[in-house]
Amino acid sequence: GVQTCALPIYMRIFSIYFILAISLFALSKKQLFVLQEVRDVAKTIPDKHGETYENTLSAICLTESSAGRDSIGDFKGKTKITKASLGPMQMQVRTVRFMAKSFKKLAWIHEMSDINIAQRLISDVRFSAEISAYYMVWLSNTRPTFYNAVSGYNGGFNNWTYYSKIIKRMAFVKKQVATGDRKSVV
Repeated sequence: GVQTCALPIYMRIFSIYFILAISLFALSKKQLFVLQEVRDVAKTIPDKHGETYENTLSAICLTESSAGRDSIGDFKGKTKITKASLGPMQMQVRTVRFMAKSFKKLAWIHEMSDINIAQRLISDVRFSAEISAYYMVWLSNTRPTFYNAVSGYNGGFNNWTYYSKIIKRMAFVKKQVATGDRKSVV
């Protein structure tokens, strides 16, 4: 018989997986811009040790909203928009209010209505990034480890699945948006 030169099945499966992985992380200019905005804001908000979380928050943004592509989450049926996870960082209004109580610099938020906060989370990348940076700082300042802080962003104390996604995407984000120069991604 005639023998064909076909790749072994494991090589074909790996090739398909590799192509899917690359296409999953092919980012548009708008997504890169969102990630850079998140980085730029996060660099200005350090925790009590002076550490900032630009790579962590960029990876969270990529995980939570595909870098701003999916702005409204947890919104089903009769759920009020003010109860949903919103914006590129998928923050909830109640978390924004909690951050306003926790950080004097955010006290101005007390004057906003819940619907105004919701609209701002969806429409203003820098606002969403600022709140999430303060939230990550709060988590870092109140949790014993970085692992627990990252787990806390997703609503838990001990979430290996979420943490491992963030760690993997941090490396990807470092390569994609490493310069800190917005001009390089627009």
